[in-house]
Amino acid sequence: MKRIMLGVLSLLVVMALASSCAPKKLTQEDIAKEKKAVESVAINYSKLVAAKNTDGVLGLFSNSPELMVLGTDSAEVFKNKVQMKSLLEVDWQLSDITKVGVLQNVSILISNDGGLASMLYEVPWDLNLAGQTSHVLVRYAMTMVKENNEWHIIQLLCQMATVGQSSEDMLEQLKNVKK
Repeated sequence: MKRIMLGVLSLLVVMALASSCAPKKLTQEDIAKEKKAVESVAINYSKLVAAKNTDGVLGLFSNSPELMVLGTDSAEVFKNKVQMKSLLEVDWQLSDITKVGVLQNVSILISNDGGLASMLYEVPWDLNLAGQTSHVLVRYAMTMVKENNEWHIIQLLCQMATVGQSSEDMLEQLKNVKK
């Protein structure tokens, strides 16, 4: 009898240890909270860029060696904050963002353990470049990691959307040329 009780007790201890080591799965309420936190990083990013706040922008990014940023130009590939700082300082001299719009077409995914987030979104900007103001639609793909209980961008892809260059538009243009 003592042996059976000791076996049952051992089994319970092993089960308790195993369950405490398993990653915690987020509840729907936790996921909703994390999505709001991730979205606030994206909103803050646009505001800091518009304010030309280099330190603020860089503070949103991870210090991980896995950091990667792909900009709108093919030469804009950045793998650390020093490279990013150089780009930002050039960008600040070239243009002014006079108005930041509201995020739209937002899609956020949170990992089951709450340590990784993926976000796609668009944000309209009014951009003044060389005295000309343009309304642009900037699209982002961001991956964020949780570091010290805060979300930090570890991967960023930035693209400015064009108008009239969809596959359908290009096919229509091609048909008109062939006529």
